[in-house]
Amino acid sequence: MSNRLIALLLTLSLIPLAAEARQFFRYKDADGQTVINSSIPPEFVKNGYEIIDDKGVVLREVAPQLSEEEIRNRRAEEQRVQEERVRDAELVKLYRSPGDVDRAMRTWLSRLDMEIRLKDNRIDILRTEFNALQSQAANQERAGQAVDAELLTQMAEIEAEIAAYQAEIDHVEARKTEAREDFAADRERMEIIYERLNGRPWEDTSASN
Repeated sequence: MSNRLIALLLTLSLIPLAAEARQFFRYKDADGQTVINSSIPPEFVKNGYEIIDDKGVVLREVAPQLSEEEIRNRRAEEQRVQEERVRDAELVKLYRSPGDVDRAMRTWLSRLDMEIRLKDNRIDILRTEFNALQSQAANQERAGQAVDAELLTQMAEIEAEIAAYQAEIDHVEARKTEAREDFAADRERMEIIYERLNGRPWEDTSASN
């Protein structure tokens, strides 16, 4: 093989090495100053850097490493977005528009109101029974007699039952408040979904019908 051919082959084999040797790292040092060097100290890798050629053209960019807090925040945001997608899919199955949410809320609150009325009616009946027993106890006292122990027991049981029904009513009232908040959130989200699916904002035409 001639010396000329050998020299040519050696030149060609060195071209990739020369091209690789022209790559540099551009990064920020501890003082925030931009540094360009053929290597990057390990302590600055986490801050991110760029790989450039000898003309300053960016060949590749390496993003900064996330802190533990940033990783947690990103995961929390990804989870929130995923939960929102799941909830949106559920809302689309339940409703066609924000108006459907309003109708569902009225129906549900009406059921809770009926539940409260039934418990109120039961309390009224119990109070009538209690008043009758209390009248008997008063008659016994006026007659100079000791109030019958069984009578007192019945009165105590009725009072306890009334208190239990009242606690149930308070619980239903709390459910009504929670339901209003949930339906309001669903309605607000349905307005966004409706506009996204239909390309226009939702308009409530029920008032004009």
